[in-house]
Amino acid sequence: MPLELHEETANLVGVVTVDEVEQLTGWLRTAKRPKVSLRRCNHLHTGALQALLLFRPKISSAPNDAFLATQVLPLLTGSSGPANKQGSDPP
Repeated sequence: MPLELHEETANLVGVVTVDEVEQLTGWLRTAKRPKVSLRRCNHLHTGALQALLLFRPKISSAPNDAFLATQVLPLLTGSSGPANKQGSDPP
């Protein structure tokens, strides 16, 4: 099951497809302080990504998947990615 939804926490697991977007959006809409763990997620449909970008839940665990961790997580957390963490100056 790609979505493990609890009162204020959600775990996204494996492949989150378009079929889960409506359920995820409904949960994000009703949770008072939503927290989302992406640790076990290895694919996130763009509709699910858009829902996360719209509702901006707290990301409680970063994904283990390299692509999600480097390319998607910075979008969800508002950070500018690994280069900024290393202290490099912008061009």
